[in-house]
Amino acid sequence: MVAARRRAALGKGALAAAAVAVFAGGMLATRSTASGHARHSATPLTAPRRFADTVRRNALQSGSIAPPQSAPPQASTSQS
Repeated sequence: MVAARRRAALGKGALAAAAVAVFAGGMLATRSTASGHARHSATPLTAPRRFADTVRRNALQSGSIAPPQSAPPQASTSQS
């Protein structure tokens, strides 16, 4: 009976060690491959310098902005 309990205790220990190893391996695999875990600091997104210069130059040209349009005529209802 003592031998059976010893084997059961060893089996439980081996199962717990295997579970910890699988969990740790999964955590390492997740941290190394998941995109949610940034390895580098984030860089701000900016427009290319040439594009920004072109937009700035075109925005400053006269007539690039259309004149305001007049409001549509008021809606009228007919009486029946």
